Amino acid sequence: MNRLADCWSQQKTDQALACFTEDAIYMEPPDIQFYKGHSQLRPYFAALKPGTFMRFHNLWFDEARQIGAGEYSFGEGNEPTADHGVVVVELRDGRIAFWREYQQKGPTSFERFLDTKDKRWRWTIENYP
Repeated sequence: MNRLADCWSQQKTDQALACFTEDAIYMEPPDIQFYKGHSQLRPYFAALKPGTFMRFHNLWFDEARQIGAGEYSFGEGNEPTADHGVVVVELRDGRIAFWREYQQKGPTSFERFLDTKDKRWRWTIENYP
């Protein structure tokens, strides 16, 4: 996962593709993004610009089931916002066969994204139905 993040951050398309099976499915459910196989992933990965960053903050892996998850931040260094989220991956033969991500736009800083101060929460106990 960290090798993949490094490849994306350095625009190393071929090395990033090598982390995925040839028939990998990459999706953001329920209907945000969907790419299948290297032929669709290549142009998606190749479009990353210099200054792009990908960082995993926490990673979990169940070796017996070959499934894992990680919290991440993804963005461009000169932008005030980044995507922060969780990805769930299923591996086959040591490579990612199924990637599904769930993300939210937030400030560039992951720490600020998680900070509870000075935010207007949509739902709290005061306004919960």
